[in-house]
Amino acid sequence: MYIATVIPIKKGFQKEYLSYFSATDIPLGTIVTVPMRSKTVEAIVIHIENARSVKSDLKSAKYQLKKVTGIKGRSPFTKEFFSACSRMKDYTVSSTGNIISTMLPSVFLDNIRDLKESPEIVAVDKSENIKHEKLIFQALIPDRISFYRTLIREAFAKKQSVFICVPTRYDIEEWKNALVKGIEQYVFAFHSDMTKKSLIGSYNSVISTEHPILIIGTGMFLSIPRYDIKTIILEHESSDSYKQLRKPYMDIRSFVEVLSSIQKSRLILGDTLMRPDTLNRHEEGELGEIHPPHFRLPKAERQMIVDMKEEIDEKGAKRFTVLSDKTKRMIEHAISKNESVFLFSVRKGLAGVTVCHDCGYTLLCPDCSTPVVLYGAKQRNATKMATTRIFMCNKCGRKESTEIKCPECASWNLTPLGIGTDRVYEEVKSLFPKAHIIQIDKEATPTEKDARGAINLFYKKEGSILIGTEMTFSYLHSEVTHSAIISLDGLLSIPSFNITQKILHIIEKLHTITTRNLIIQTRLPENQILQYILSGNVLPLYREDLRERKAFGYPPFKRLIKITFAGSASETDKARKYLDHVLSTYEPQIFSAFIGKVRGQYITNTVIKVEPKEWLVPTSERQSSPSPLAEILFSLPPSFSINVDPEDLL
Repeated sequence: MYIATVIPIKKGFQKEYLSYFSATDIPLGTIVTVPMRSKTVEAIVIHIENARSVKSDLKSAKYQLKKVTGIKGRSPFTKEFFSACSRMKDYTVSSTGNIISTMLPSVFLDNIRDLKESPEIVAVDKSENIKHEKLIFQALIPDRISFYRTLIREAFAKKQSVFICVPTRYDIEEWKNALVKGIEQYVFAFHSDMTKKSLIGSYNSVISTEHPILIIGTGMFLSIPRYDIKTIILEHESSDSYKQLRKPYMDIRSFVEVLSSIQKSRLILGDTLMRPDTLNRHEEGELGEIHPPHFRLPKAERQMIVDMKEEIDEKGAKRFTVLSDKTKRMIEHAISKNESVFLFSVRKGLAGVTVCHDCGYTLLCPDCSTPVVLYGAKQRNATKMATTRIFMCNKCGRKESTEIKCPECASWNLTPLGIGTDRVYEEVKSLFPKAHIIQIDKEATPTEKDARGAINLFYKKEGSILIGTEMTFSYLHSEVTHSAIISLDGLLSIPSFNITQKILHIIEKLHTITTRNLIIQTRLPENQILQYILSGNVLPLYREDLRERKAFGYPPFKRLIKITFAGSASETDKARKYLDHVLSTYEPQIFSAFIGKVRGQYITNTVIKVEPKEWLVPTSERQSSPSPLAEILFSLPPSFSINVDPEDLL
């Protein structure tokens, strides 16, 4: 009999090691099934020894070991991948098994017997001293494409493979089309929406292909056991899609850095405009460069900022309007020439908030205290499609009639504020009734199929007008002739340390895809962000952003750890007091969440700021070790959610 030490591969499970007995010797790295509570889960064997050597310990144990219930097969990942997961556990305050289950496609784990075993494919020159490098490449997309093509050819000549990691599945097609010419049979794409059959087939093809290959995939496919990958390109490094929204809140960018250092691969971070954190690391000498960073925005042929405060009516009086006169003329011209127009709105719906004109109260959802959004709901009656207006909560989905009074003063004088996609649609439709108008947001196109169908129709139908939110960028990869940002003011007012970068990347994306006119509508034209963007040189903006971050103690000058708790009013109050006590040494900042209540539960956030050197990404050069703070965080009950390096504090 043998005693096997295993790590359960299970989301949300925080225990690191468990022991089971086995009638046979099991090779290390094997995936087995073990009983856990009332379920059977997968686990990886990390140690095994003959039971005779620990006989006395077994006799004195207060519990009885359970038996390994099954053997699934060899682990579908490299030992380097496992090591990276293990090293990330302290950094993310999670378990190795939890990280593996997050970073490993479940289809590979569930179908191990259908997967080919990977031979160790290595470079021909085994004596080559491969140096781990971390380089940035901030340049326009055409320049990056040209460089990557050259790099791939050079890697293939050295019998080395390349992995290009992208933030979303929608980026895969774009980069595959840009790089595939001439090497079609050696290019493999992976994303989570592929069928089981396609994923297993592509996996086995990758394993059996002796020639060096190019893999283009999302972060979880870094697990593919191809031992000759000596270059990893992390493309679109600034994308917030790399940061996962569920426990353990893994940042793929950090994981890639750890993995590349362990397997001695060159790491290239590519983007048009990178995160301030990354550029600061470059300035400090931690990251090298392919070329000196490029800080000029790609330019539309004509761009302008329109001051919406200066819009006047026929009588010369100032007025509120959704579309400026310049935007209207641009649309009119585009329709006459059968040219495409994209109108970007920060939010969906008719209006972002509704306030009482008499007392100033903001209308909130009774269930979760989130500001409700005014929508135009389309309903079909007996003869035609009719549009009715409703209030809906974007957080919990509650719908309510607009025939309501102010809960504070009982006034009927409720005023919608802000400009959503529905509002833009109504305005465009009234001004250009014969125009072909397409709308993309989570309400108008709730599924991927709906959104793809809408974008295909937009490009197919000449002279179309597309109205969409930020989600549209996932599908909008081809050029448009004209673009307009209907209002940036909602973003400019958000109290987030990352909001400058968010605005910058929205405008950069529009600059990239717009060939002729780009109009930015705002009531804050003097805003410094907009002025820098208008100049085309955003280096001073980066400098200013970093100065502000340093002054207020934000990344990269501090490491942020966010702890969230949700519960009843009394439970939340107890949680606040508990955290204030156990974390008193670290001066925790405890505050209610921006959306303070969801589905009847109150939400509170606690933020700890630590020196970056006290919470380092555990690369091969530096092994993480549990700090006193980490030990406290590991001891917190599962009801506390821990997010290291949050994208914002709201």
